[in-house]
Amino acid sequence: MVDRPRVDQLLAMLARYVRFLRELATTPVDEFTADPRNFGSAERFLQLAIETTLSVGHHVIADRGFGQPTTYAAVFAILGKEGVLDPGFATELEPMARMRNRLVHHYEDIAPARIHEILSSRLDDFDRFAEQVTRYVDGLTPPPG
Repeated sequence: MVDRPRVDQLLAMLARYVRFLRELATTPVDEFTADPRNFGSAERFLQLAIETTLSVGHHVIADRGFGQPTTYAAVFAILGKEGVLDPGFATELEPMARMRNRLVHHYEDIAPARIHEILSSRLDDFDRFAEQVTRYVDGLTPPPG
């Protein structure tokens, strides 16, 4: 059974990270890139937001007995294949997993302006993810007995 309190806790954390990111997105790009505290905070909160979506995805996948993901991108692919997420949207999220890997392993190669661009254009993906996961979990029926 999906641990609903845990999923709700993770989605609340995700919403908090996205709020911080939205605040940073309002900073003009020149000011954002000029101050390493801006893009450093954005990188970290973006990483945390992505990690949280992956944690939720892993939890649902494990609970429902879906196929075991072999990559982070596969988490989104499985969620799309199994109807947790809209399949087209799941495909759109796969680059998020690659961005997670860059943030963790190749952080020195990420241009601050690219982070600002993501903040300006992709934060709604996190809201959409939370909405679709919530809708899916709400539709689960408890096991009999």
